Amino acid sequence: MHAANRPVAPGSWPATVTRQLGRMRTQTALVDDELVQQTRATYDRVAVDYDRRSQEVAAPFEQFRARFAADVLAIRGPVADLGCGPGRDLAVLRAAGLNAVGIDLSGGMLAVARHRDVPVVQGDLREPPLQPGSLAGLWSSAALLHVPRPEVAATLTTWHGLLRLGGRLGLSTSLGGQDGWELVPYAGEGPAGGDLHRWFVHHDQKDLTALLEQAGFTITSVEQRTSHRTWSQVRAVA
Repeated sequence: MHAANRPVAPGSWPATVTRQLGRMRTQTALVDDELVQQTRATYDRVAVDYDRRSQEVAAPFEQFRARFAADVLAIRGPVADLGCGPGRDLAVLRAAGLNAVGIDLSGGMLAVARHRDVPVVQGDLREPPLQPGSLAGLWSSAALLHVPRPEVAATLTTWHGLLRLGGRLGLSTSLGGQDGWELVPYAGEGPAGGDLHRWFVHHDQKDLTALLEQAGFTITSVEQRTSHRTWSQVRAVA
């Protein structure tokens, strides 16, 4: 998930992002991690099918996303979708009037996202290529769950630092309390994806709340919804 990019100073995202794409370089020491590497490789393989299967969202998630968009529209400013995947939420946020850019480590996912004509940068959500204090909003859905548990606290602290004072967080991640590899139900462009795995970290709600507060966030709402997993939906202020 780590990729060392020169920090993006949000202004006009599309122009800035275009410039940054030619300047990225990989920092081997930060990506030499089996959990991250295999999960990224899996998403590269399954991106097209993942996108096809994830088009529709449940009403509670749609409402949560809309409330986040309204929060940020009220204060105005750049937004980052961390772990944007194929760009589904990014496209919705931009359509709602937000000046949003997507960041994801998977080149396969970003290739799909670009078909939506949205600005994206390849990078690691643990150390996003963004300037500290530059964001009015930070959105992350179904992405923190791939951050190895020992790195979650530092990741949330980094996210807090990217937001300006009063900036808004919209976070959706899975609950459950356990870590481990899970088989992928999606097919890649070659063999079926049954032998592909992703690393998951499912959080306990109380522990997740504590980590967010320790990172400096003030939580404004916590909701839970259930699909094939149980999800925590958190809105917070930096």
